[in-house]
Amino acid sequence: MTNANSQPLAPLDLVPLPIDAVLLPAEGNAVSPREMVLEALQARLKSQNLNWTIGPALDLNNPQRLLSLNQIAVQLLTCGFTTDVIPVPLAHWYRDGAAPQLLVVGRIDEESQVVHIPGLLTGEEFRQWFREVQEDQKMTADSELEVPISEFKGGMERLLTFVQLLQPGAISRKELVGSSAYSGPITSVLDWLTGNVDEMLLDLGGRLIPATAGTFRSAVDASVEALAVLAIPMGLDDGQLYTGQTAQKCIERFQLLLIPSGTDAINQLFVRLIAEQTGDLLPERLTLQAKQGDWKQEKTSATDTALELVFENGQQPIEVKVSYPDSKSVTLPALEIPQ
Repeated sequence: MTNANSQPLAPLDLVPLPIDAVLLPAEGNAVSPREMVLEALQARLKSQNLNWTIGPALDLNNPQRLLSLNQIAVQLLTCGFTTDVIPVPLAHWYRDGAAPQLLVVGRIDEESQVVHIPGLLTGEEFRQWFREVQEDQKMTADSELEVPISEFKGGMERLLTFVQLLQPGAISRKELVGSSAYSGPITSVLDWLTGNVDEMLLDLGGRLIPATAGTFRSAVDASVEALAVLAIPMGLDDGQLYTGQTAQKCIERFQLLLIPSGTDAINQLFVRLIAEQTGDLLPERLTLQAKQGDWKQEKTSATDTALELVFENGQQPIEVKVSYPDSKSVTLPALEIPQ
C-alpha cells in the first residue's frame, strides 16, 4: 500500500481552494509535505498569539514520529488535494498507553505552496472506525487502515479548539485491541431503569418509551418481562442510513429498540429493528448485527417486519451495529448489563 506521504499531488488549479487554506510564503523553508503543514500551523498559531510548543524538538520533521502539540500527542499525515482516502499506519495505535490522541490530515499543493487541514479524528473516533472494519480485515501494528478524507471534520479551527481547551490527560491514549476485547465507550443499561440515557445515545435520537406504551406492546411479545425500552429512530434515504431528526425526514423509516428484560434484575437484552408503521416491511438487505465478546449474531431483512437478537446477561458488553450496503453503519456505544 502506498504511504500517504508519497502520494502524487494534483495541481491546485484542478481543484477548488478551501476558504481556510493557508498560502505559504514563497521564501519559506519547508521542503517536505510534513514541513509545509508544520509551517502553516506555526503561522496560524502566531496569528492568534498562541505560544504553544511543537515537538519533538530534535526530530520534528520525521514523518514517522508523533507530534507533541501543546503536550497533545498528534499523528500527522499528508496527502494531495484530490485524495479521497488516506491510509493510516497503525504502529503508533498499538502502543500500550501511548497511542495518538488526535489524528490530523494536512492536504498540500507543493507547486502552489498551499496547505489545508480538512479536520481531525479524536483517538476515540478513530478507534470507533477501527472497530467497524476489524472484523473484516486482520489488522496488526504493521497494517494501514484506509479512512475517507470526508471523515476528518472541523478544519484547523477544531484542531486549535481541542488543543486549547483540553488538558493532555483528558484525552485517552488507549491502544487498539483485538476483537475479543472492547476499548470504546460503554453505557450502562441499568441507567435506563431510572430514566437516564447516555449522551451518546441521545445524540442518535434515543429516547425512553414507557414499558406500558402501546407502541411498545405492539413490538414485543407479551411474554417478555420488559423493564424499559429505548427507541432510536432510523431511516434510509438514497441508500444511506440516518438516525435522530434526520431519520424522521426519510421515506423509509424504522426504529431500533433496546429492551432490557427480567423480574428482579436484568437478565436479557432484546435488540429489535421494526418498521415505523406496524405491519410495514423493513428495507431489504438491512442488517442487524451484535456481539458479546466472541459470540456474534446477525440477521438481514428480506420480507421481514422485524429483526430481533437476544443476549443473556454476561461479563462482556454488547456491541450493536445496523448496516446497509454502501452506507456507513450506525454503531452504538457498547451496552453493559451490570451483574
